[in-house]
Amino acid sequence: MEYLIGIDIGTTNCKAAAYTKNGALHMIASRPTVTYYVENNWAEFDPDQIWQAAQEALKEVINELGDGKIAGIAVASMGAAGVLLDENDQWIHRSITWFDTRTADIAKWWRESFGAERVYELTGFVPNPVAGITKVQWIRDKMPEDFKRVKHWLSMQDYIAYRLTGKAAVDLSVGCRTMALDLRKRCWEKDILEHAGIPIDICSEIKPSGELVGHVTPKASQVTGLAEGIPVFTGGMDYVCGAFACGTVDKGHVLCAIGTSEQILMVVDQPAINISTIDTNFTCVNYVADDKYYVAGQVISSGCILEWFCKEIAKESYDKVLNEAEQAPLGSKGLFMLPHFRGKYTPGADPVAKGAFFGLTTFHTRDCMARAIIEGLCFEATLIIEEMEQVTGQEVQSIHVAGGATKSAFWMQMKADILGKRIICLDIPEVVTLGAAMLAGIGAGIYKNATDAVEQIERKELIYEPDKARHLEYRKIYENVYKHLYTSVKDINYKIEETQIGRS
Repeated sequence: MEYLIGIDIGTTNCKAAAYTKNGALHMIASRPTVTYYVENNWAEFDPDQIWQAAQEALKEVINELGDGKIAGIAVASMGAAGVLLDENDQWIHRSITWFDTRTADIAKWWRESFGAERVYELTGFVPNPVAGITKVQWIRDKMPEDFKRVKHWLSMQDYIAYRLTGKAAVDLSVGCRTMALDLRKRCWEKDILEHAGIPIDICSEIKPSGELVGHVTPKASQVTGLAEGIPVFTGGMDYVCGAFACGTVDKGHVLCAIGTSEQILMVVDQPAINISTIDTNFTCVNYVADDKYYVAGQVISSGCILEWFCKEIAKESYDKVLNEAEQAPLGSKGLFMLPHFRGKYTPGADPVAKGAFFGLTTFHTRDCMARAIIEGLCFEATLIIEEMEQVTGQEVQSIHVAGGATKSAFWMQMKADILGKRIICLDIPEVVTLGAAMLAGIGAGIYKNATDAVEQIERKELIYEPDKARHLEYRKIYENVYKHLYTSVKDINYKIEETQIGRS
């Protein structure tokens, strides 16, 4: 039996999984990713711990495969978190996590000194503290002498590939998260690097996803159990690999990945970058298939709101609360929920935005509140998707949904009814590792191309068609009420924030 291995270096866990060419999961192993919280609630990863976690996960998978042949390996990972290695392959500072915002002042410096519009036109990014280059600048500023010793600046994906092969190469979908990649020319942007004071020779070689990085070295073979010489290929950004595994390959295809947050991704043929829409805060960056791009938005607080409600308000199980929500009438008896519990990301970033219930009276019951949460999340996703259509100038062709929310038929049917579009849910237990394995399969010649890879993967689809009558009712509510809620409280949120300044 021939296998493809996908590795997922995630914020919570490091996973390794073996698949057959039809996408059947044969074995998966996982080890925790440890986050170290330091002063000011900053967060860091230990590169050695992550490499150790990857080694252990790989060993477990290899032991299970026995004599099975491995045709190729690819790595998916979180974006932005980087590793700086010296000539002895020792890191000079722990990796700053992608969600660590200590670099907010550096992002501001980019906007003021280089210009947000210029950065956006070149990279598809609006300068923000998540960008990988800001993490490197912070370390350089704090450790100038140590920084002189840096030989490699690696993202997490290419760090693991480097440990396996001794070669430093990064795929476009991860490289673009640094904010130092020229979106159209698909190379390191020299003006960006020069402005940052970062030498280009420490940057990894840029390759499209699914291209050969190198082969497993004798040293890597000893610590992972992998046979020496197995080819390692470029993978991609974690949720982008997940989108690929779901079959999201053509323009107008949308993936909604629902977890703690809801990541919304639309595939496009060409960069959808227009200065007139920069304030929407959508990023447009490189995809993992067919030289395409994608536009990304996000509902920062999604599943976490329902978890909060179950734990703090209802004090009941997730399933019970969802069952109660299903008993409430459409529109939740005039109750609305605005899901900005952790701020608003798109369209239009507003970190001060706050969550709220509107229209609450003593007439309402817990089931109304539960239903209003689900309706609010679906309304917010609709707002983002429709704004994406405006920014890209193309109509949504299909909407795939992945994540734990797909287990609720009630939630998925509501999503179809509110959007007025078909929802396709996929029964794929591990979309990220599968997407990475598919990219390895393209590199190894198992699949002819991205389309062939998608066609060969066997997946179960559960389709929800919108109910026309319910859609019309929801559309009236959406247009007349929901679309106006955020603007009605935007200013007061800043006044609320001012009352909290200086309080612990």
